[in-house]
Amino acid sequence: MADLPARPSLDRLRREARDLLRAAQSGDPAAVGRIRAVSDALTLASAQLALAREYGYASWARLKTEVSARTTDLARLAEEFCVASIRDGTGRAVRMLAATPQLADYGFATAVILGDAGRVRAELSRDPGLATRAVIPGWSPLHLACASRWFRLDPARADGLAAVTRILLDAGADPFGPVAGGGWTPLRCAVAGAANPAIVSLLLERGAVPNDHDLYLAGFGGDDHQSLRLLLAAVTDVPGLARMALAAPISLNDTEGVRLLLAAGADPRRYHDDDDQPCPVAYAAVRADCSAELIGLLLAHGAEPDRPGPDGRSPYTLAILRGRDDLDPLADVLRRHGAADDTYPLADTDRFLGACLRADQDAVQRLLAEDPGLAGRLTDAQRAEVLIRAAETGNVPALRLMLDIGFPVDARGEHGGTVLHAAAYSGSSAAVRVLLDRGADLEARDATWNSTPLDWAVVGSGGQPADNPQADWMATVSALLEAGASIAEITLSPDDPKAPSSEVADLLRRHGVADSVPG
Repeated sequence: MADLPARPSLDRLRREARDLLRAAQSGDPAAVGRIRAVSDALTLASAQLALAREYGYASWARLKTEVSARTTDLARLAEEFCVASIRDGTGRAVRMLAATPQLADYGFATAVILGDAGRVRAELSRDPGLATRAVIPGWSPLHLACASRWFRLDPARADGLAAVTRILLDAGADPFGPVAGGGWTPLRCAVAGAANPAIVSLLLERGAVPNDHDLYLAGFGGDDHQSLRLLLAAVTDVPGLARMALAAPISLNDTEGVRLLLAAGADPRRYHDDDDQPCPVAYAAVRADCSAELIGLLLAHGAEPDRPGPDGRSPYTLAILRGRDDLDPLADVLRRHGAADDTYPLADTDRFLGACLRADQDAVQRLLAEDPGLAGRLTDAQRAEVLIRAAETGNVPALRLMLDIGFPVDARGEHGGTVLHAAAYSGSSAAVRVLLDRGADLEARDATWNSTPLDWAVVGSGGQPADNPQADWMATVSALLEAGASIAEITLSPDDPKAPSSEVADLLRRHGVADSVPG
């Protein structure tokens, strides 16, 4: 059995495992024998396991834990743990604590973030100034308690976190600030990411004052609107305050969230989008694929039914160009709230694109016959917009029709992704196959992350966007792999913030993708 150095290098061990795998793959009998001793598969994961066993550890993860314990300063590890506990959604903080249990007892910051009220109280009795001093750069103890995700990661800690927040406030922590990194108040920390209504309620009792951005973040809280209700009850002038607040429930097609804000006095005519820019709210709701019911609710509270968006299109025209299947009910809602009939006639290009998205071949051919120059007046952006819309929603008949009449199969849209990127991300497996049959570039790179369609499909399987109600990421990833998509840059790590679904991860492993070691 080999002896692990006193100060081992994880990078060196990784290189050693890769060298072992390369030697085995080249036919070196000794290397093959070392790997075969632990696995029948000649993969990187098997080489890592063989190396770990030779050093006396049951798994590569155990070996890595030992290396970390010997080489990582616990203070730095504790700071990383705190950051993971407030910012990371992968469960990395849970894995860190399981691997290094001594983190729980390391210092004041970890006591706060884990909701260890007894230890926080004891530390403050020895040093009352801890209540207001930054414990990690840019973060006061109160900010850490408010931002901690441990009430979700381990619900048994929820009461402790609320108790710690109360202890800190009683000890002089300021519910109004000082602000954490980026200008965030304790209240904003408590509503962002994973809203903690118990702490929100406590901060409001102590005088914290919500603003529009707080209302907006509470709309994403995932706490059945509890925090949003608490904030609205604390705001004395919702009509004067709420602008961007409506953008959160609109982006989620959350009718109840919109209803709560409107009932409290939010004025849809003062709407700002997610980037805090003014935008007609009915147009924004159509762009977000909100239901006719939600749009009707906005209109009933004063939203303008005809007001065009930045592209000059009315809400109804935009609905046509998004291929909505509820155009008649939506038109009824718009007219019932004052939309004029003469706002609905479409430009020739919009009429043509709408017919494409409806896969109405007769209408498409008629329009082209009536105006032979029509297709030539379309911009690249217009073609890409409808192609990508068809691809991401799994509208295969429309996709085929547009490709048949000459729309470019590798048109690019948001983030510089191709139509194939969009179909892959949305799990539109049938669209992926059509695009591949028509010659789409399997290894095209987007302009933002330099990622391939397979990368987008892997990320989509974890995030599961709702564009295509019949999404099937297993079939999508399979189609890309069967077509020869490269897996050379695909990694599997539990610390990946955009990890694939467990089913897709298993599929990738069966195709030779090895689990990488976090960190």
